[in-house]
Amino acid sequence: MDAANDPLESIADELMGALDLKERSDSLVGRIANDIARAISEGSLKAGDDLNSVELATRFGTSRTPVREALMLLEKEGLVEIPPRRRPRVAHISLGEVEELYQIRAVLNGMMITLFVHNASSDELMEMSSLHEKIRESARYNSDAFQEDRRRLHNYWLDHCGNRSLRNLLSTYKMRMSVGRLVHYEPEDIERSLVDHARLVMACFDRDAELAATLLKSMTLSGLAAIKRQRGSRG
Repeated sequence: MDAANDPLESIADELMGALDLKERSDSLVGRIANDIARAISEGSLKAGDDLNSVELATRFGTSRTPVREALMLLEKEGLVEIPPRRRPRVAHISLGEVEELYQIRAVLNGMMITLFVHNASSDELMEMSSLHEKIRESARYNSDAFQEDRRRLHNYWLDHCGNRSLRNLLSTYKMRMSVGRLVHYEPEDIERSLVDHARLVMACFDRDAELAATLLKSMTLSGLAAIKRQRGSRG
């Protein structure tokens, strides 16, 4: 199949414009943007929250100019809205957009875990197991700690998949579409996540890339289902 007819190549081509934030991550503007993006993706900044450039400039010890540039970068990423003559704010995301982007993310996650299974060393598999054990421990006592440990494991898979371009694409979407930003974990969600992660880690140890990809795609779409369920209950 040539690139013109490959749907994954088309997805990658469409998303390459979203890499400005990654490309500037070593600059002051990039560091400010990454810090704000992390707060949005982890849920400490909510949709609709104001982003006061004066307060942000004071916080980062700089002038308003790099803060404005950082907010413009985040607007391109879809994380920030900058309305005319109004203060910038954290962007709202429609349920339709969430569903479309999660479908793309599920495909990319399947590619990522397939590459990890093929490329991971024995030491990297053991480190994965240690990260997974932390998830099991934190799930017993703290939902926030569970989500943070879960992010660490998924970021570990991403960092060790061996494909930098795929890593950049998924990092952008993880910031914009994180479950932590869009949904609150209920006890039943945590229990299901624990079971799913145990199966996925075992598939990685067994070097069963096909099963691992199927499981992670299903887990990604389960996150979408939780978002739709909770938004539906509020609406």
